[in-house]
Amino acid sequence: MTTAPRRVPRGDELDSLMRLYGYRFTRTGGVAGAEPTHDADDMTLAESAGWPVHAVERFTPVEIFERSVAAASALDEEAVLGAFVAGLGSAPSGRQIVISFGWARHLSAAGASLPDCGLEPRDGDAFAVDTTEVLLRIALGWAWNEQPYKYLPDLEAAAATGLPTPTADDRERVGALLDVVVAQPAGTTAGALEKAVARARIVPGTDKYQRYGILIGLAEIGVLPSSLAPSWDGFVSRREVEEAWSGGPRSDITPPLSGWRGGVDESRAERLRRV
Repeated sequence: MTTAPRRVPRGDELDSLMRLYGYRFTRTGGVAGAEPTHDADDMTLAESAGWPVHAVERFTPVEIFERSVAAASALDEEAVLGAFVAGLGSAPSGRQIVISFGWARHLSAAGASLPDCGLEPRDGDAFAVDTTEVLLRIALGWAWNEQPYKYLPDLEAAAATGLPTPTADDRERVGALLDVVVAQPAGTTAGALEKAVARARIVPGTDKYQRYGILIGLAEIGVLPSSLAPSWDGFVSRREVEEAWSGGPRSDITPPLSGWRGGVDESRAERLRRV
């Protein structure tokens, strides 16, 4: 098994990996799909930087559990929040870590050697993860909360190489984002909120799914109150997530974001403004 580095790709290696996996930057600064290349120079650059391309690492559930707990314990809560704020502008890779950290930080207190935390392989007894692609997509600004086994590369990269810190511009963006949330009337859905964020053009170069990833992060840290408790506060089982998701029409908007219907938690929002 070839092991990928635990860092977020940048610079020339990022450009090569984008071409090899079929992504490109648009004229507006966003990311779009492209025909993957098989260029020998790109492959050589990626491999010389230590990136195995289209290769998988296999992890058992217990291994993911134990390594995620260890990596999360090495991270500072304020640094994780700061990375999320940086993710709104200067460092898109910072968007995922609040979700990964929120999931991992309470695992060891769940009262089981392997709690109901989403680590049940569909095929065989292990998860096959293309770690290079996971870290590439994180570098490009996507975030998700449905596949916890993919949190391990994110957590280990953060523990090994550190997290981005927000700039003054990033802090202005998080303030503007929270202002948009506060301005929404009671009863607003997550889908309508995403559209409001898009119209406000607070985070340039993002697509709908990247904006949902940002809002999921806000929900997971409890800034967006929900019918489901945020993972930031304590262990949330997959059964609880599924029950929260089954309460209405199934959509691609996941809990806890799907359970938001307006408003913010003022104390948590203020903490994020001050990071």
